[in-house]
Amino acid sequence: MGTTRSRSVGDEGIHVPAGRTRWWVVALILGLPALLVVGFLAMIVIWVLADDSSGPEQRPSHGLQAPITANW
Repeated sequence: MGTTRSRSVGDEGIHVPAGRTRWWVVALILGLPALLVVGFLAMIVIWVLADDSSGPEQRPSHGLQAPITANW
């Protein structure tokens, strides 16, 4: 018995060895989500560590403390 192969239309210009892995596809599938996660974590770290005060540090006023005066 002989085997027959049917050819699809337009496959004359495709020359890929059988079993060949396209590593750029694997790198995209694995790399893009990894880059997104690393970028998100980097933004969170920068946001937490960044100093957002533009002037000297201002402490909150203690409203219950009354100033001591010598006027009796």
